[in-house]
Amino acid sequence: MSRVLLRAFGVLLLLGYLLAPLTASAHEEVECGSYSCEIGWVNEPVLVGERNGLVLFVAPKDKPEEGVADLESTLKFTVEYGSVSQSYDLQPLEGEPGHYTAPFIPTREGQYTFHITGTINDETIDVKVEPEEVVTAGTLAFPEAQPSAAELSAQLAAAKVQANTAQMVAIVGAVLGLVGAGLSLYGLMKKK
Repeated sequence: MSRVLLRAFGVLLLLGYLLAPLTASAHEEVECGSYSCEIGWVNEPVLVGERNGLVLFVAPKDKPEEGVADLESTLKFTVEYGSVSQSYDLQPLEGEPGHYTAPFIPTREGQYTFHITGTINDETIDVKVEPEEVVTAGTLAFPEAQPSAAELSAQLAAAKVQANTAQMVAIVGAVLGLVGAGLSLYGLMKKK
């Protein structure tokens, strides 16, 4: 009886493994001379206005589990968006050799480029990676997001313009009504 249960359990595990959706890492592994660099975002999906940044892991190709420490002074990280760019200092993650980060907040949706230059143990490095695109919260937000202060301010300004326009139309209508009534009264008085 236990063999039957064990086999059934094994078959269920195998089916679960085969049917489970495969998750792909959005980090990109690139060749950096005799080293491998894994580059991506700290948090994914990447949302406009949310704190995020670069995550970088550097290891020798022949020993991918051994990270290369002390590269924060020899590597330079620049993030590019369209024609603008900004450099950020790499910060090593404590207790995790080879792991580095550079926090920043992406403020526009679209494609960013991570550019890493410098040296790893006297080997020159110059790599560019286009990580996952930055998106607005859109359909990921639940419940729907409240309008921002800027959006509310714009809506209030538009409402004020509409109210002022309606007030001017009402004043012009009242003046024309009075002029029309005055002309009618003048016409009646002239007939008498």
